[in-house]
Amino acid sequence: MNDETSRPIRFSNFKTLWLPFVVAFAGLCVAFYPYPTSRSFRWVCDAFGFIYLGGLLWFLGLTIVSFFQKRTRRGFGALGLLFLLGAALFFAVAVSFFSGIIESKDGFADDLKLPDSMVLAEPHDVPTGVSIEPGNAVDTFQAAIRKSLERPGTDQAVVIFHLPSLARLRKDHPALLDRYLAAHPGWRVYEERSHRFATRRWMDGEHWRMTLHGHYSSFGQEGRKFVSCTTLCFSGEASAQGAQRVAPDVLTTVETRRANELWDSHVVIPAGDLLVELFEESDAPERRASMAAVAELDREFKALLDAPDWSHARNLLPQGGIFKGTASIELRKSFQGGLYNAQIRCNPGAPGRIYLKAFEITQNDRLSEDRLAAATNEWVGGSEDPTEQFFSETHFTIYEGDWGQYYGARFEVWFDPDDHSGERKLLERNFKIEGWMR
Repeated sequence: MNDETSRPIRFSNFKTLWLPFVVAFAGLCVAFYPYPTSRSFRWVCDAFGFIYLGGLLWFLGLTIVSFFQKRTRRGFGALGLLFLLGAALFFAVAVSFFSGIIESKDGFADDLKLPDSMVLAEPHDVPTGVSIEPGNAVDTFQAAIRKSLERPGTDQAVVIFHLPSLARLRKDHPALLDRYLAAHPGWRVYEERSHRFATRRWMDGEHWRMTLHGHYSSFGQEGRKFVSCTTLCFSGEASAQGAQRVAPDVLTTVETRRANELWDSHVVIPAGDLLVELFEESDAPERRASMAAVAELDREFKALLDAPDWSHARNLLPQGGIFKGTASIELRKSFQGGLYNAQIRCNPGAPGRIYLKAFEITQNDRLSEDRLAAATNEWVGGSEDPTEQFFSETHFTIYEGDWGQYYGARFEVWFDPDDHSGERKLLERNFKIEGWMR
């Protein structure tokens, strides 16, 4: 007589069934419990998560072996415990998901009301998603990159980057280069992690736009898919780690890798004491966008060298770069609530950088203090004519509040002069905003 059928069901087999189940279940509990509250124990969570996965594999293997050996009672016991562990995982994921939604609400705006006696401007409801629409003829840099991608790329990532104009301009006329970049609406000059950078802006339709991290892309049906980012690094440090250093005027094979159905690369090119940092994703290994970006940079800076003085340089600024009128600040909505783009026109009258401060109106609480200042700082142009306004456009997040809970906020534009003569407020405006939920 078969032993399996002659004995009663023995789920008390501690070593085979209950011990692995208890260990796996405990691993699941530890893996999920501290995760939302303490990132410092992430490695502990991961370790216990692997213990849980080991338990699942144990019971799966035990079920298969038991049925293969015709030990059906032990097989059904192992299968039942396997389903229990699976149900426990489903419950843990559901609890973690819903508790995450609850915890992401910070309650900042729960008791806030929009002031009735104060005019609040509303951010423009302009779609600013990830993909960039082609700009007009003013944005020659974007046009050059898009044109380079019209032809099919090859499978060769061999390049020669030629950038003599920027190196010479940096060495012989550094003040002119700084003033030109600050006044040009297509460049955002800013400080990040105590390093100074200048990232190229693109036009999104008719508007100059700064995206998060300065990456511009097109994933529409028309044209080829790509991502591009161009940055000048004044401190000799790249804005992101892992870049390949490529010497100028030397035939080099760029390191590319397949990612998101595209080929990406990240290189830095020395230009005097500067670095030119290029990020590209495109549909072929050939670095068409990177080579077009470098060629357009050299053309732009060569034009500056033709007559290296400010009167000539300001004539090279694109149409609308210097605006005649009064200072202003506008906000545009981004792709989620609490994410905005600030468009500022101002004239500090001296070299220096501007940045934003924001305050909740009724309680005067400072909003996103450090991160807002870091995200919106920019060196802008200036002149002795107070009717001339220079352009700034940055992307930022307001972290206080939750989606759909609107409150009043006062946004102030502050100027920090390069000569350290003291910060001063340039202008302010009240807006109706909401916060970003984590």
